[in-house]
This record gives sequence, C-alpha cells and structure tokens, in this order.
Amino acid sequence: MSDISYEKARIRAQIREQRKLLGEEELKRADADLEAEFELALKQDIFLKNRFEKAETVAVYAAFGGELPCDALAKFCRKNKKKTVYPVTDGDDMYFCEVKDPSKELHKGRFGIMEPSSKAVPNDSVDIVIMPGIAYDEEGGRVGMGGGFYDRWISSFDEDKRPLLIGVCMQFQMMTKVPCEASDIFADVVLCV
Repeated sequence: MSDISYEKARIRAQIREQRKLLGEEELKRADADLEAEFELALKQDIFLKNRFEKAETVAVYAAFGGELPCDALAKFCRKNKKKTVYPVTDGDDMYFCEVKDPSKELHKGRFGIMEPSSKAVPNDSVDIVIMPGIAYDEEGGRVGMGGGFYDRWISSFDEDKRPLLIGVCMQFQMMTKVPCEASDIFADVVLCV
C-alpha cells in the first residue's frame, strides 16, 4: 500500500467514525444549511450563478452512512426548473438517471445506497455535479469512498466539456490538504456547512 493509499484509508476510517456520531436532527439541519449555503454562493459568485442559470441538469445523490444530505438542495434545483439525476453504479461504472420524486423513485441498490431504476441520461447532459466525499480541502482535493466511481465518470469527459463539480461536506470533513493521486479529480467549488 502506497503512502497516499494508506493516508486515504486512515482518513476514511476517521471520518466514518465521526459520521456515526451524527444524529438525525444534525443531518436535517446540515441538509437545510447546505441549501442555504448554495443559495448564498449563487448570490456571491457570478461564475457559479451563471453556470446554475444555464444548467438544465444537476446531479445530486442520496446520502448514505452519515453523508451530508442534499435533499433540500435537490428540491431547490427542481423548484428552479432543473432536472435532477441520481447516480447508479454498475460494475465499475456509474451513470445517472432522472428522478422527479425521490420518495417514490429511489430504491435500495448496490452497497445499500438508494438509487433510481429509470433510464440513464447521456453523460454529456449533466451540467453540474454535487459530489459527496469523505474529505475535501480548499483547493478542491477530494477523498471519496474509495470506489473511484466519480473519478472514472468525470475522467470520461474532455477537460473543457466536463460538468461543474461542486464538492459538499461538513466542517469536520474539511482538511488543510488531502492526499491526492494523479487520477484524482478535484472539485471546482467546495461548499462546507
């Protein structure tokens, strides 16, 4: 195991333990805080505002294992006439499917994570990706769950055609510098609540 792999494994174990301590009320508050932070960022960052206004499709996720929920943010996107898509994993691949009503359209999938079963949307139709992560740094460096699904999916794009990547996390997941390898994809924006 390389030093970087070892360090990522150590960070994953540490953050997973901290996430186990989060109660339902804390996660609900964090969900609302993320929506508020996103709305504030839209007001303060003209680049983000322009990208959001032009976006037709926003990829979100169903939180799992103490991840920062983005349900309120997904609802905000739909309220602003954006199509929301959720990830599905298949072997080593990941794709996204549209979801209009998460309470009716998501079911327990691989790894126990809630997934849709609708038809996949084309990769290039996704304009913005809200990415969960174990840890982030201010440069956009990210330690994910370890499966590499987001990194592989994003690396399928030409650099100038990839969607805007927004990393989301809670304060305890923000680090000065996360260990990164050449294959790791950085977030364009990180929102921390």
